[in-house]
Amino acid sequence: MERRFRLRRPGDVRRVYQVGRSWSHSLLTVVAHPNHVSFTRIGVAASRRIGKAVARNRAKRLLREAARRLYPQITPGWDLMLIARPAILQAKEPQVETALTTLLETANLDVSIAPT
Repeated sequence: MERRFRLRRPGDVRRVYQVGRSWSHSLLTVVAHPNHVSFTRIGVAASRRIGKAVARNRAKRLLREAARRLYPQITPGWDLMLIARPAILQAKEPQVETALTTLLETANLDVSIAPT
């Protein structure tokens, strides 16, 4: 994912956590807050509750890949934090992508364009 589409500054991440709205699934949680730019920025997190470094890195890779594939369908103008939950370690890429799609639809953050 391009650098400008990543949520990187600690202040931005903190703002999303503090004032954003969240939606949960058994595999991940999405926290969203509107930003004031013309594109959506996405951050990824996996706490130590997920496991050791190898497990956390795998969880973050799964989330980043799902976000990369779905990025064109996400409504612009949002900051999103994708937070891994422990069950993500037993999931495959399509399951994570489906979970993210479900959460985006629930949060009304998708453009609802059929994937190509």
